Amino acid sequence: MSDETVYTGARLITGDLVLEDAALVVRDGVLRQVGPAAEVTSDGAVVSLRGKTVIPAIVNPHGHIGYLRGTTSDAKFYSRANVIDHLHRLAYYGVSTFQSLGTDRADTELAVRDDQRAGTLGERDVAQLFTAGAGIVAPTPGDTNGGPFFAADAVHEATGPDEARAFVRGLAEKRVDAVKFWLDSRHGTKEKLGPEIYEAVIDEAHAHGLTVAAHIYTLDEAKAVIRAGADIIAHLPRTGTDDELIGLLKDHDVAVFTSMAIQRPPGEAWLDEPAFADILPPDAVETLRGLIREKAPEPLFDTAEAYRGMEKTLVALAEAGVRLVFSADTGLLAQVIGFAEHRELEALVAAGLSPLAAVKLATATSAELLGLSDRGSLDVGKRADFVVLDDDPLRDITATRRIADVYLEGVRVDREGLREGWQNG
Repeated sequence: MSDETVYTGARLITGDLVLEDAALVVRDGVLRQVGPAAEVTSDGAVVSLRGKTVIPAIVNPHGHIGYLRGTTSDAKFYSRANVIDHLHRLAYYGVSTFQSLGTDRADTELAVRDDQRAGTLGERDVAQLFTAGAGIVAPTPGDTNGGPFFAADAVHEATGPDEARAFVRGLAEKRVDAVKFWLDSRHGTKEKLGPEIYEAVIDEAHAHGLTVAAHIYTLDEAKAVIRAGADIIAHLPRTGTDDELIGLLKDHDVAVFTSMAIQRPPGEAWLDEPAFADILPPDAVETLRGLIREKAPEPLFDTAEAYRGMEKTLVALAEAGVRLVFSADTGLLAQVIGFAEHRELEALVAAGLSPLAAVKLATATSAELLGLSDRGSLDVGKRADFVVLDDDPLRDITATRRIADVYLEGVRVDREGLREGWQNG
């Protein structure tokens, strides 16, 4: 018998294609054959997946890691251990790759990432970490800045173009995977970076070959950062879209992160799903339930009216052929580590995307954004990163939460061991 393993009998959602009664052949963590089971030949060990559906592992290029404990995001919880725990939680839920955007504290994420890439992390069953290091924001005299509420002291307050350029050069020396800045007044309560500063940030980052993601809120902010050369807008503009923005996005090939679920009125039903109870104790679930009830029918962030506008914007951008990219904005509010990615898939489908389109955004499209040609689809030569589901997400997108197994580089994630550790911890 060879050192190959044959996973056979499942429905495969490979990327653009759906294959019935198909097989995957894995050797050395790589997909060696993919196709109809009757056409695949191997004398390797056989694992039957009959009745299951297999999708590529999720790639999430936008979230914030290390701050959430239970259902609360706070700087007091941030640690290397918590960052690694979150990488375990992501793997548990079928996320192979995760990029933390701008909330690294004291280069903790950079150190974890570097250890992981050097093979010295000493942990298995973890998602691969990418990080933008510390992001850039304007100071607000006499108050905290407009960065994330849980990391306002961790982001960098830029005071001028030259100083901002120097900070970006420092990020480049640390080999960050991207540069992030915030351009958002938080409903008029915070100062915003001036154009002379964010233009300098973008120019300096590009001089070092770095991609720039801009957190924006309004339509005008989106247009401004695109004209300045930003590569990604990290949210849909919450004040709608127009033909001018669509033209700018397409002309400059700017990626738009979906970031829907964080503003979607969450309801309570998902809190009772077994997949959610796997990773949180009952008291934490009830705390989140109380927060949701207190705000209902509004979302935990912003308003239901703003969210309805986001749904219309998402569909308009998709129909116009804008470069949409999956983003769960994981790690705060109801965006629980690992589960948030599945809530984002549900939000995309509820807004009007097909389940197949949503899955592709969360896999192949997001991998492409990160420059990762070795993952994101179930094609020969790619990493054997895949999720085995009990049900078909093309009929019900919430089936992505009903996970039978996760394989990263061909190795089965010990979900039972992880779950036992969290429940007994």
